[in-house]
Amino acid sequence: MTTVSLQHLKGKASIEAGYMTLYGEYGKRYNNRALNIPGYGWVPCSRKLQMNFTTSPDELMLVISEPDDEYIPVTSEIWVTRTNVVRIL
Repeated sequence: MTTVSLQHLKGKASIEAGYMTLYGEYGKRYNNRALNIPGYGWVPCSRKLQMNFTTSPDELMLVISEPDDEYIPVTSEIWVTRTNVVRIL
């Protein structure tokens, strides 16, 4: 699994919110919240992001599955989620 911070997009490009249809293992369809991320296209949002939604690049990161990962989700190999970095001031 590879993670990519989206902080580099701050002030350069906007992230558009919308929805996309994901397909499960047996063809079941899921209507899922998604973000249109410059350079990556429409990327489905994780449950964590859907529960606490934002489009701020400072608070987002991509999670991309690798071919040798033990678990690869059926519905998508790339997801956008909230960053797990906590800033303490």
